[in-house]
Amino acid sequence: MYENRNPPEQPPCETCRVDPVVENQEALRVFFMVQDQYIMSEGGPVAINHLAIHEAMRLLKIKDRLKCFNKVCKLSRWWLEQVQERRDNA
Repeated sequence: MYENRNPPEQPPCETCRVDPVVENQEALRVFFMVQDQYIMSEGGPVAINHLAIHEAMRLLKIKDRLKCFNKVCKLSRWWLEQVQERRDNA
């Protein structure tokens, strides 16, 4: 919704729901299946478990697994940045 505006805008708040782009729906489905499968360290999560991503893609019968895997990894890196930022600001 906001990405289609000219110029593109960020949603006005964190509680606003943005409809996903159709090409990202598979990656989002996989991410929501594995969103709690992070590799942890003393400071919190550091990476998402790649084996969990592959298993979720197998269960969901994702056809283009490499493309989906890359999108899920990118999304998980963004999510980790958000977690880190919130932890730093707390």
